[in-house]
Amino acid sequence: MISRHLKSGRFMMPLRFLVFMIFLMGCGAVGPPIPPENVGIEAKVRKQQQDKAKKEGTVSEDSAASIEEETVELPTFYPIGTR
Repeated sequence: MISRHLKSGRFMMPLRFLVFMIFLMGCGAVGPPIPPENVGIEAKVRKQQQDKAKKEGTVSEDSAASIEEETVELPTFYPIGTR
């Protein structure tokens, strides 16, 4: 009895629609892309510094220039194979 209902086109259209909607939901969030400089801990610290400066009434310089990047010294590279 169930197979007879599945073979009819009456139930296939809503089933296709449901599968299509589930597929669309899995494709990710809809919206504009977020630039990488607005993501992460550095962006949170920068925002907190800006909020603190606004509360104190001081005008800070460019926040991107105030945070200096630390240089990370990498270990020397040693080849593993003989090729």
